[in-house]
Amino acid sequence: MEIFGLRVKQELKQQNKKQVELAKYLNVQKSTLSEWLNNNNEPPMKAIVDIAVFLNVSTDYLLGLDNN
Repeated sequence: MEIFGLRVKQELKQQNKKQVELAKYLNVQKSTLSEWLNNNNEPPMKAIVDIAVFLNVSTDYLLGLDNN
């Protein structure tokens, strides 16, 4: 899921949001989020959906199944 971390980081930057805000929204430690974004660990499905909601993008986009 290498593209997942890249797309989340890209969206955070474009939307002027911080990883710490996302971690707080997800109710996880920043280190846990960092593990997901650096492809050291895979997030649970619920977290993927919650991240998509937070960033107002589709899960397909985050997972690399859609480019829009």
